[in-house]
Amino acid sequence: MRSVIPENPLSARRLTAGYLTALLIIACLTIASHLVLTYVLHHNKGDAAIINISGRQRMLCQRIAGLAAEYRLGDTSTRPDFAAAIDQFESAETMLSAANDATASEALRSIYAGGADSLNAQAQNFVADARKIASLPPGDPAAAAPLARVFAAARGPLLGKLDEVVAIHQRATEHVLGELEALQLVILAVILLTLAVEALAIFRPMINRIILYTGEIVRLATIDPLTELLNRRGFFDRCAVELLRARRYNRPLCLLMLDADHFKQINDSNGHDGGDAALRRLADAIRQVIRAGDVAGRLGGEEFGILLPETELPGAMIMAERLRETIANLPVIFRGDNIKLTVSIGIAPVVPAAGGIEKAVHDADALLYEAKRNGRNRIAAAAANPARQAT
Repeated sequence: MRSVIPENPLSARRLTAGYLTALLIIACLTIASHLVLTYVLHHNKGDAAIINISGRQRMLCQRIAGLAAEYRLGDTSTRPDFAAAIDQFESAETMLSAANDATASEALRSIYAGGADSLNAQAQNFVADARKIASLPPGDPAAAAPLARVFAAARGPLLGKLDEVVAIHQRATEHVLGELEALQLVILAVILLTLAVEALAIFRPMINRIILYTGEIVRLATIDPLTELLNRRGFFDRCAVELLRARRYNRPLCLLMLDADHFKQINDSNGHDGGDAALRRLADAIRQVIRAGDVAGRLGGEEFGILLPETELPGAMIMAERLRETIANLPVIFRGDNIKLTVSIGIAPVVPAAGGIEKAVHDADALLYEAKRNGRNRIAAAAANPARQAT
C-alpha cells in the first residue's frame, strides 16, 4: 500500500494567502457597502428635511391666506399669528433657496431662479403682500389688492411651485434608493461569489488534504514500513473487529502464527539488507496466497500473524500448507545470491468464549515452536493431526 498524499500538495502559504485575499475582498466590500449606505442615508436625510419643509411651506401659505382673510374682516386677535406665520414662511423659503442653489438639479434651479415667475420671486412677492396686509388696519381699502394676490398665489402658482419641489425631491430620493438597492444586491452577489470561490478553491482542497493526511497518519500508525503489511497494533485492532463479528454471527475464526526459519543465518550471510529483502518477499507471498477478507500482519522481527475469518480448522490447515509451500518455492535473489527461505506455521482456532484472540495467539505460538522443534518448514495445528513436513 503506497502513500495517498499528493506529491505536490497545496502549501500552507498558498492556502493562507488565498484565505486572507478572500477575507480582504469581503472586508473591502463590507466597508464599501457601509460607506455607501452612510452617504445615502445622510443625503436622504437632507432630502427628507427639504421635503418636510417644502410640505410645511404649502400649509403655511394656506394658513397665511386664511389669517389674512380673518384679519381683513376685522379680527385683530389673529395679527400676532399672522405675523409669525409670515416670518416662518420667509425664513424657511430662504433656507430652501440656499439649499437648492449650488447642489440642486437643473430642474430645481429652474423652479427657484427661473425668471419673474420663479419660486423665489413668487415667494418674495407673497411675503411682501402678506406683510403689507398685516401693516394696514383691517378695513383699509389699500389691503384689497395685496389680499387678492395672496389668495391667488395660495391657490395657484406658488402652491404649484412648492408641489413641484416636493415631487422632484421625492423622485430623486426614490432614484437613489433604487440605485442603493441595486448596489447592495451587486455587493451581496460578489460576497456570495467570493465565499463560493473560497469554499471551492481554499476550504475544499484544505479539507481534502486534511482527510488525506489524517488517513495517511492512521495508515502509517498501523502499517509496517518494511513489508507494508499491518504492524502489530494494526493487526490486533483488526483482530478485535473480526472477533466481534465472529461472536455476533457465530462464525468460525482461525489464527496462523508464522515465523521464518533460520532467519539469523540469513542475516549473518547476507546482511540486514538481505534479511529485509527476504522479509519483503515473504510478505509478497502472504499477499499472494491469502483471501481478500483475511488479515495479515508483521508482529515483530521475522514473525507474522494471519487471521482467517469464516474458516474452520481444516480450511486453515489447507491455507497454511499452501502458504508454506509457496514460500518454500519462492525465489529470493539478493545481489546475485539465491536465499533459501522457509517458514514454520502454528494454527489455532479462535474461540470467543474461551480466551478469544489472546488465547489463540498463545496456542498458535506454542504450535509454531512445536513445528520448529520437529524440523521446521512445516505446519502444526491444534487438532490431533501430526505436523506436515514439506516433501
